[in-house]
Formats: sequence, structure tokens, C-alpha cells
Amino acid sequence: MSSFKLKLVAITTMLIDHIGVIIFPNILWLRLLGRLAFPLFAFFITEGFRKTSDVKKYLQRLFILALISQLPYWTVFGMDAGLNIFFTLTLGLLGLYLRDKYSTDFPVFVLAILAFIIDASYNVYGVLLIYTIHITRNNLRKMFGYFSLLHVFYYLALLILPYYTFRTFLMQFPALLTVFLFKLYNGKLGYSAKNFFYLFYPVHLLVLVFIDKFFS
Repeated sequence: MSSFKLKLVAITTMLIDHIGVIIFPNILWLRLLGRLAFPLFAFFITEGFRKTSDVKKYLQRLFILALISQLPYWTVFGMDAGLNIFFTLTLGLLGLYLRDKYSTDFPVFVLAILAFIIDASYNVYGVLLIYTIHITRNNLRKMFGYFSLLHVFYYLALLILPYYTFRTFLMQFPALLTVFLFKLYNGKLGYSAKNFFYLFYPVHLLVLVFIDKFFS
């Protein structure tokens, strides 16, 4: 499976997830299928880090997209929703860059804590998942093991929160299935549509909130 096809899976599952959140909150399978989206985005951050000719420009693009997407994100999820996923992806990429530059994992963990402090989507889990995928990318069995440990410990920790239930904990587990999708990836680009994938995030949020307000 080419990069283009796998990115289509990523944005499709994200779209399904957000349809479930915004328009059909009572349809559980939409949310379950949507659990595949973030690990795929995390995977492509690691791919971009490996293949880009200029990491700093890549960081700039992600950060600009995060800024552009924040108002649509708040429009959909409310002002108390924190920061959108592209802030987390930016911090994850920055962690890989600093880890490589200074030959230490310390910046990754600092940025994971920062993601929590600024309330970025997926925060600690998101930054550490990018790191986990990066360091285990040549061993999918090890990736699945590390991913599972991170997943269980993070979401068990969330059970201390009053609004987080064991049912919600169980709902997160389909995310682990993305490791099997990584196995299908052939490393080839396929059709290039970089701008489309960048713009899809803020645009689809605005479209969904429009549909919800005017057609529901």
C-alpha cells in the first residue's frame, strides 16, 4: 500500500470519527473505527522525518497548519477542548529532531509533558506514540508490544478523571490494529497530494459543523 493510499485511510477514519462525534454521537462503531486515525498520522510524522530534506520547514508547515486549524477546532469541539492534533504532531516531530540532533531521548519526554501542559489533543500519549513508532519501525512485533504498553498505561491513568469511564478505556483499543496497516505499507509515495492532505483537516471540520447546524 502506497503512502497516498494509507493517508486516504487516515483521513477517512478521521472523518468517520468526527462524523460520529458531531452528527451521530450515538453510533458507537463510527467512534471505534475512528480510533485508527491518530496512529496513522503519527506514523506519517515518522515517515516525514526520515524522508524530508528540511525538517525545519516541515516543522513550520505543521505549526502553521495547527494555527490555521485551531479556530475550526474550537468551533466544533468548544473553547475548552484544548489545542488541535497538529500541535501534538508538531511537538512529536520536534522531539524526533532534537533527539537526533543531541543523541538523547530527554527532549521527547520534555515535549510530551509540554503537550500535556498546553492541553494538546492526545498530549503525552500522542508525542510518545510518535517516538515509539519511530524507534520500533523496523520491528513491527516490538512496535505492537511497546504501543500496547503505552496505550494501556496512558488510558488506565485517565481512569482517575471523573468523566472518563472503563467503557471509554475499552473503546480505545482498536487503535492497536493500525500496526497491521503499517505492515501493508510499501514505502512508495504513490500519487502526490500533499496540499490536499494538509487542508483536509480544517476544511472537513468546518463542513461538518455547517452540516450539523443547518441540516440536523
